[in-house]
Amino acid sequence: MIKEIIRSDKVTPPRAPLSPAVRSNGFVFVSGQPGFFNDRQIAENDFDAQMHQVMANVKALLEEAGSSLDHIVKANVILKNAGDFARMNEIYRSYFKDGEYPARTTIAADMGNPLFLLEIECIAAVAE
Repeated sequence: MIKEIIRSDKVTPPRAPLSPAVRSNGFVFVSGQPGFFNDRQIAENDFDAQMHQVMANVKALLEEAGSSLDHIVKANVILKNAGDFARMNEIYRSYFKDGEYPARTTIAADMGNPLFLLEIECIAAVAE
């Protein structure tokens, strides 16, 4: 298999020219996931709600590809506001076993959609 496009009916499809995730050669590459739920709805100005929805979206795509949060090897977190870093860490750590976190980079940057408070993209291992 060269590559397989991964979608989930639990994740709002992107309008941008990208795939939600791509499975290839034992890995799944998940595009940056915003906090969309119920087909383009987002919890405006609610960091916690968006963070939990982002993780739910990542989890759904990983499961669709035959992987899981436990198999993430690298994650990139993009925050709209650097001031949300501590809160992001609190929520993020609750999704992983203590001490078994993926490699990660976190940056603060403007978002393509002004309602997005964060996005997370990742690479996870998949049993082929």
